Amino acid sequence: MNRIDRLFAILLNLQHKRRLRAQDLAGQFEVSKRTIYRDMSALNQMGVPIAAMPGEGFELVEGYYIPPLMFTENEAVAMILGSRLLSQQAAGSLTQGAESALAKISVALPELVRARAKALTNIISFITPNLKFDLDDPQLIIIQRAIQEKRVIHIRYHGYQKDMITERDVEPHQLFYSDGIWYLEGYCRLRKDIREFRLSRIEKMTALTETFFKKRAGKAGEQKRIEIRVRFSKNIVRWVRERQHYGFQREENLPDGVVMTYDLHDVSEITAWILGWGDKAEVLSPDILRKNLHETAQKLANLLT
Repeated sequence: MNRIDRLFAILLNLQHKRRLRAQDLAGQFEVSKRTIYRDMSALNQMGVPIAAMPGEGFELVEGYYIPPLMFTENEAVAMILGSRLLSQQAAGSLTQGAESALAKISVALPELVRARAKALTNIISFITPNLKFDLDDPQLIIIQRAIQEKRVIHIRYHGYQKDMITERDVEPHQLFYSDGIWYLEGYCRLRKDIREFRLSRIEKMTALTETFFKKRAGKAGEQKRIEIRVRFSKNIVRWVRERQHYGFQREENLPDGVVMTYDLHDVSEITAWILGWGDKAEVLSPDILRKNLHETAQKLANLLT
């Protein structure tokens, strides 16, 4: 049983029983008494008034009552699964906040809804990644604050396409997470256009005192995008859909495969991903991407000769 489910169960027991002993809870959940003490402390920090009775156990403070919340089964399942997914994929204070919020909500659900929601969520699980993303990462915190306060950030960025480090001032617009990678989208004053930056390629970042007033568009008053069309062989279409690139827009079925359209700011964002599909992926447009792939393939061929 994971920690979230255990906190739910402890809350339910406290709500339905007068007093609980740490050793009994430890035996029930097959954990140590020390773990139970930590759970009780966590519930207290969430705002649940639990009184510790020396030598007797724990109980809810008399008069404390959580009125039932009128959630449907689907709403309850969505909240439980969402919190569980965040807990298993991420680390940091927001994850702890999700556990805290869900524990409070769970104990306030009507008993029938809670039981049915638990039964449904018990048959669904998420695979925990080898490396969770840290929501308390200093880079993320700096960018989040800069976006909220509309402050310009200065970055040293290691570009992928030219393998060069450049100094840039960026007006940050939004963060997004795709396929295990964090990206920052913002207006790059060096390129005078909207750009997407992979956070792992930012070598240094500083939030400046200078502020900006609104989101800027590209050079011509609109965000400059590049439409990319790729034809995938029929026998790999299923796998492409499972590992779809974040820039995906639409697809067109053909007798021998599928043409998929992507919308990005820079062709370098998708080059390596397309190469990963080998000769099962053919770039139809734009020509610059076809040229990049040809040059990369030639370099690979030279390494093998």
